[in-house]
Amino acid sequence: MLKITAIGNLTNDVELKSHEDGKPYAILRIASDRRYRDREGNKLTDFISIKVRGALAERCAAFAWKGCKLAASGDFETITFAEDPTRQPGFLIKANEVEFLSPRKVEEAAGAASEDGSAGEAA
Repeated sequence: MLKITAIGNLTNDVELKSHEDGKPYAILRIASDRRYRDREGNKLTDFISIKVRGALAERCAAFAWKGCKLAASGDFETITFAEDPTRQPGFLIKANEVEFLSPRKVEEAAGAASEDGSAGEAA
């Protein structure tokens, strides 16, 4: 077993999908800048795909948004493209852990504060 962790910014909002059996899943794509530049001074960015399933996919759809920073850990899986054998193989992370590293959006934080009754109380 090979476990991998990747940290980056989400490139798009999470789209929750369902398998034929009704179980939810989502494919997250994150971008991570390298710490160095190429010889011409250009920033280098890696794009990593992450598959989340079940309750974790639902949590990601509820709390992650385009641009938020997250860390995902899980198994490494190589992907081949049978329909295009000339295309280079890729990989994805089959995540069993996702940690949201960005603070909540302002709207979500205000809604959560009002739900627990802490919003608007004097200190």
